Amino acid sequence: MKADRFGIPRQSWLLLLVGLIDSIGTGLFLAGSAIFFTRSAGLSPTEVGVGLTLGGLCALLLLTPLGMLADRIGPRAAGVLMHLWRAVAFAGFAFVHDFGTFLLVSCLVAPPTRAIEPIGQMFVDRHVGAGLRMRVMSALRLAYNLGFTLGALLTTVILAVDTREAFLAIVLGDAVTFLFAGLLLLKVPLLEQTASARHTVTGWPKSLRQGRYLIVAGLNGILMMHIPLLSIGVPLWATLYTDAPRLIVGPLIVVNTVMVLSLQMRFSRGTDTVDSGVRLMRWAAACLAAFSVIVAFAGHLNAFWASAVLLAGVVVITFGEIMQVTGGWLLSYELAPQQRQGEYLAVFSLGVAAMYLVGPTLITVGIIERGVTGWLVLAVVFAAVGLTIGPAVTAARRQIDAVPAGR
Repeated sequence: MKADRFGIPRQSWLLLLVGLIDSIGTGLFLAGSAIFFTRSAGLSPTEVGVGLTLGGLCALLLLTPLGMLADRIGPRAAGVLMHLWRAVAFAGFAFVHDFGTFLLVSCLVAPPTRAIEPIGQMFVDRHVGAGLRMRVMSALRLAYNLGFTLGALLTTVILAVDTREAFLAIVLGDAVTFLFAGLLLLKVPLLEQTASARHTVTGWPKSLRQGRYLIVAGLNGILMMHIPLLSIGVPLWATLYTDAPRLIVGPLIVVNTVMVLSLQMRFSRGTDTVDSGVRLMRWAAACLAAFSVIVAFAGHLNAFWASAVLLAGVVVITFGEIMQVTGGWLLSYELAPQQRQGEYLAVFSLGVAAMYLVGPTLITVGIIERGVTGWLVLAVVFAAVGLTIGPAVTAARRQIDAVPAGR
């Protein structure tokens, strides 16, 4: 494939547009869902939390079967199916007025929402091949970050109207974006040699029987804690436990966003082996451990120095985020047998799904409420991940290679 001056194949720009449209809907939901559920649907905050948690459990149970489905029907059909599934499911939120209905719709929404990520990775591999997939994945992440921002801005406008119809626009807008993204995905080309390929793997998933591979997936999930740390941990710690001005939270998130947009594609260059993936994950673990130590003591400083320390911490964790994302993509690709790629990518994302499920509680109860001690324990956990990721990947690779490919 010919690349343009940005290093992206020309055929991939339509895929980037799919990601942008998809993420606008997701950003719309993330920014406005809590208000929609409590003010428009009439649910209590506890009901919202319980419903979303049980939805997350449904996603954990269905991730592997959906990955195996992608192996059987191909990434295009699976990707379109996930988009259309989400479009229908998110539209169901418009009819929620009680906890029972909310629980049902949440359990319908969560599985395709989580599965679209590994299936999307599989699609990128079959779209550009191993040589360009890291580059395109990085460009997709930039498109998603831009879409999240645009979706959040749209939500701000919708919430300012403050009517039932405006609130409905949040979930129905999600449905429309997912429908549009799914239809556009039909037009994104796949490589000629894989466009018509249909794997017919059968039987129980091999990946779930390979404990060493599951350990690597779990370690990756731990490093993905940078997501709730930035969205929940830093805002709560800064506003409730330090003397930093409350208005600092917005600029800190902006710093994170600008750094990701500026550096993500640079870190994808020259990353094409398992060793480079392990190296990135080690550096990511070191950055996350350093971040935890840095911000731990912000509560003992005056407003100026607390702000400076929080800024330094966000810069460090953002470097960790960029390296973890790149390293995680690379390891998930390199450890996945081609004929079971959908299954292995889905199982690798189980650690991420588990993080989304328990991460917010761990951050609030296990770290924030325990102050400096909680942060320092977290630093030790991240350091331990950095020390064990290399041996864990080596062991997983040997275990996977020892099993015949089969069907």
